[in-house]
Amino acid sequence: MSIRLFHRDARIVLPRGASDGAHVWFAVHRRPVAWAALFGPALLLVGVACQPDGDGLRFGSGSIRWRRGPLGTTIRLRLPPWSQKKASLLARGLLKAARYGRPADSANS
Repeated sequence: MSIRLFHRDARIVLPRGASDGAHVWFAVHRRPVAWAALFGPALLLVGVACQPDGDGLRFGSGSIRWRRGPLGTTIRLRLPPWSQKKASLLARGLLKAARYGRPADSANS
């Protein structure tokens, strides 16, 4: 029997609080991450359709934007005007997708 404490492909994603009504996270990684292929299926899973919009995704009046830096990526999540509970659940789900998700293109490999 073995116990794995860390997920094999997990990324370190740290919440940095909120700024201007958006959740801000910092993802530490060396290689580029296909964020659109990671967040798109996660949003579809909860019934939210999204479309690519430059370096981000747009869903209704909400959006996810990312900016690559020298040590990782800064991710800004702006949610539509939903109830506090729904917004909190979606933000936590997307944070888990950022940490543990595999991009849809490499999920079968």
